[in-house]
Amino acid sequence: MSLSKKQTVSMVSIAVFVLAAGALGWFLYDAITGREEQEEELAQQTASFQRFNDAPVFPSLKTIAEAKTNQAALAAWRDAARSFAARGDRKLAEETPPIFKQRLADTVRKMRSLPGSAGGKIAGPAFQFGFEVYLGEGGVLPDVKDVPRLASQLDVIKHVVVTLARAGVLEIKELRRVEAPPPDEGQTKGGKKKAKKGKEPEGPRPVSLDFGLVFTARPAAVVDALNKFSNDSRFIVVKNFAFKMVEDDIVSRMDAADQAKAAAATAAASGGRRRRRAAAAAEAAAAAENPETNANGLVADPEFGSPIQVEMTLSAWDFGTGGAAESPSGKAQPSDAPQNRAADGRARSPSAPPSAADGRARSPSAPQKEAKK
Repeated sequence: MSLSKKQTVSMVSIAVFVLAAGALGWFLYDAITGREEQEEELAQQTASFQRFNDAPVFPSLKTIAEAKTNQAALAAWRDAARSFAARGDRKLAEETPPIFKQRLADTVRKMRSLPGSAGGKIAGPAFQFGFEVYLGEGGVLPDVKDVPRLASQLDVIKHVVVTLARAGVLEIKELRRVEAPPPDEGQTKGGKKKAKKGKEPEGPRPVSLDFGLVFTARPAAVVDALNKFSNDSRFIVVKNFAFKMVEDDIVSRMDAADQAKAAAATAAASGGRRRRRAAAAAEAAAAAENPETNANGLVADPEFGSPIQVEMTLSAWDFGTGGAAESPSGKAQPSDAPQNRAADGRARSPSAPPSAADGRARSPSAPQKEAKK
């Protein structure tokens, strides 16, 4: 039994309709399911926000107690760090301008006599270490109000110069005191108004004294000086550092070789025995005067390398604690030197407190508790 053309078209149309209806039903089911999932997720987020919004108000007593504990620990660490940094502070005696000027001249004369390469001294005979205004032929008497600041600067300069001399610096060519600019009147008035509104800071204020230095030294001496400044009892910071070669060892040797060749050629051309002997004697005398030139290789040793000229800016901080006490001999000694020195002689940092027997860090009040027991 064969289907007519009309019946075939009808069956195909019915099949297409059924497929389209099935596809529409699937898309409808998928949309409804996705909407239900979104509504469920929205309900969960709403409930979570509601629980967070209805939670007790923070901070709680526990968090307040933790914050107070952390604040006390931070204050203790800050006090220990400041005490460690201020272990080299100096408390200078008050002086009148004439007495200070006399002491200034004596101190400058002693610093100038330290060993070096400028005629056997570390500085020239007219070098005043930054105090040219008060020394020499046209030196003036300092004002009474400037004496404390000048005394502090002299103390720091003396300490720096002695440190450089111990490191083996050849010559100090320049030393200048970097004075702080005076405060502006408008800023001063504004600062006073703000100080009245807010609380004034407790304790002494740190003071920074800056100095500019230019000196010549061998590389090993420069490294030794930097190491001494970093491990110094005074809180000294190297702010700027630059250096340049005073003379190139290789170029000097090449020039000397060229001069020797020229002298030999001149002597050979002249043909005179006396001139050849004189040139040989001059060459031997030059070699005897500079034994290091012949002894050292082209690879420079830091101990015997060519001198370099160093320019740096130092900043010496004083935290106002007056950490230096007068000893019976009259010399200033750090009051906390025995406590802050370990067995090897190095300064002990505030982050390394003495440990208890169980290995835990002992609190500052632990020794007192043991003493009471």
